[in-house]
Amino acid sequence: MVSVGERSGQLETMLDNVAGAYERDVDEKVSRLTTILSPLIIVVMALGVVFIVFSILGPILEMQNFAQ
Repeated sequence: MVSVGERSGQLETMLDNVAGAYERDVDEKVSRLTTILSPLIIVVMALGVVFIVFSILGPILEMQNFAQ
């Protein structure tokens, strides 16, 4: 694209076209990555919450069984 722009005398226009194409490509890839990562982040956070809940409830239930 650069060589075509240099030959035709419209390097600035060609570079704008290339920049726009790269920007659209990056925006599309970031959008896909965000779409994929959102459910994964929710699952990881849910597992963390479950771990904390069981870490708290485990000793409480053991103390209850120990008292009987």
